[in-house]
Amino acid sequence: MVKVLFALLLLPIFCSPVQAGYCWFSGSNLHDGQTVTETLKIVVASVDRVHIAGQPDQRPWCIQNRHSLGGHYSNRIIESPKLGQVSANAYRISYRGNRVGHDRFTVERRWLNPHTNGWYTGRIVYEVDVVAEPF
Repeated sequence: MVKVLFALLLLPIFCSPVQAGYCWFSGSNLHDGQTVTETLKIVVASVDRVHIAGQPDQRPWCIQNRHSLGGHYSNRIIESPKLGQVSANAYRISYRGNRVGHDRFTVERRWLNPHTNGWYTGRIVYEVDVVAEPF
């Protein structure tokens, strides 16, 4: 009986609407001269987000922080998306889906190799699915 009551108390936590997903990156490792493809799934910006204490209710940007062991790197957008907006700076790539559908953008990334003190370059192709509701 105690187990059943405990499970019922935990039910609101595990079935909470805060558990809804609005943004997901597949992630990858990038090496010098390489082009990798990543998948991004995001809810269209017009959908209201569930309130999280201390966070704004509208959180339409999907943000990926990328770090390297060498530090000192940059991102440059070389193919822009058609259905949304993207921004890239030294550590962060941010995407906002404005319309439902399949989108794509490409970022060229440069980073410093700490062992050779030389610059490496690679590309990340983001295949984006902008969906109509949380997942």
